[in-house]
Amino acid sequence: MRSFRMLAVVTATAGTLVLAAPAATAAPAPTVPSTDTQQSAGSVKAAPSNPVTAFYRGQRIDLSKGWGGAGVCTEVTSGDVYCHDSVAEADAAIAAIDPALAEAAKAAPAVPAGAGLSLQEPPTCEAGQACLWEHSNRTGNLLRWTQPGTKYLSDYGFRDMASSACVFRSSGNLAVYDDRTLQPDPLVVLSNGYCYDFVTLDYPYGGNWNDKADYVNL
Repeated sequence: MRSFRMLAVVTATAGTLVLAAPAATAAPAPTVPSTDTQQSAGSVKAAPSNPVTAFYRGQRIDLSKGWGGAGVCTEVTSGDVYCHDSVAEADAAIAAIDPALAEAAKAAPAVPAGAGLSLQEPPTCEAGQACLWEHSNRTGNLLRWTQPGTKYLSDYGFRDMASSACVFRSSGNLAVYDDRTLQPDPLVVLSNGYCYDFVTLDYPYGGNWNDKADYVNL
């Protein structure tokens, strides 16, 4: 296991970058996307544009209308999303649904000790995934992705709800955006290999990133 390392986070708006001051040894500073890649102001609508349907208890549910009691929803290699009541149930089901994904998670390097997890915590965000939780300290509903791309959280019923995250992808970071009307969309880039509480991340317009995520790119 690697020794503990503090987190490095980059926040940005168009033309402005702020690097969170690390203590001790910091994670490698992530690359901030060019402002040209940011969505134009007001482009991400509050209403779902492409609602995600997921498999849950033998039925398809529209996540944009609610999770129907599910506690964790996981995207598999095909891009399909499967929801379950618990992480243990989800991981057991995913092993049968997508064996290659499950094997890749097992073969991936162990989550480092400096990721922000205690040794007693279960690995609710597996190797190869980027994860968002509804509440701080990695609690509440959990949304997990494996495939790269831009994910609009209103399509998942998760807009303005994320309070914590982990990024354990095979490669690459996680960029989190807030859609602003008539202002540039702020972003925070979360370094791969770490966990974060959004209440600790400074928001460019004041305050913190809690319950502000509208879309992500991985």
